[in-house]
Amino acid sequence: MVDVVATPARAGTSYVEWGAVFAGALTASAISFVLLTAGGAIGLSLISPYASESYTKTAASVAAFWSIAVPILAFLIGGYLAGRLRSAWADASLEEVQFRDGMHGVLVWSLSIVAGAMIAFLAAGAAATSGAHVAALSSRDTVVATAIDTLFAAAAPAAAPADTAQPGAPAPTAAPVTGERAAVPDSEARATITRTLIAAAANGQVTPAQKRTLAQIVSERTGISQAEAEKRVDQAYADAVSALETARKATVLAGLVTATALLVGLLAAWFAAQNGGRHRDENLPARLIMAWTPRQRRPLP
Repeated sequence: MVDVVATPARAGTSYVEWGAVFAGALTASAISFVLLTAGGAIGLSLISPYASESYTKTAASVAAFWSIAVPILAFLIGGYLAGRLRSAWADASLEEVQFRDGMHGVLVWSLSIVAGAMIAFLAAGAAATSGAHVAALSSRDTVVATAIDTLFAAAAPAAAPADTAQPGAPAPTAAPVTGERAAVPDSEARATITRTLIAAAANGQVTPAQKRTLAQIVSERTGISQAEAEKRVDQAYADAVSALETARKATVLAGLVTATALLVGLLAAWFAAQNGGRHRDENLPARLIMAWTPRQRRPLP
């Protein structure tokens, strides 16, 4: 007689339950949107045109903390829901159950990031069809805007001589101001200067041809000499390099902060999903405090 070993039936039909994953990812995305919107309002409330009411450094610190805390909290809640909503398994060891629960948290994290990236990509594509290249040029122009403004600034007027006229004598007539004048560059000239300064910064120096071209544009629009215009070009180049370096560091820092927050959010989703599964198996109510102690499986019926 052949002994037949019965295989325990599992509660679910697949190792991945996408319903729980989608529920967790949707919840995490909604929480992120709400909290980031609230964070933007809080940050704006700390900035004011009045110096006595503006807290710029505090706003920057709050923004950095908020950008890290919000994804972590959202993935904690989303991962917990995925682990808690997933069906229990009767044919797996404790370690396997914990792994499957944790992987559902990872899927919540992955789906949320992919969905966010797709939305951003579609938004960028829609913007491109409506003139995103103009916005790109504007953003680059903004970085070097101060350097460009110095090229077309008027020199400070000479100090007026002391009043030595005799009492009762008629006031001297002011001489008309000639020569150097402030100018506002047209869009074509500003675009040319922006491209040239950025290209020079990328190459590490301003070539003689680039300097002559920029100096000629400045000289024609301000009335100053070519030599003086070239001095302004040198100063504008130094200012542009400094501004671009500051922007580069800010971009790198923002990228590192975002990557750190997302990686910590991955760990948060993993452990939260495992705790959700433990609460599911032990019929425990949902708790805000996560426990990392090993769990004991309930005996199989």
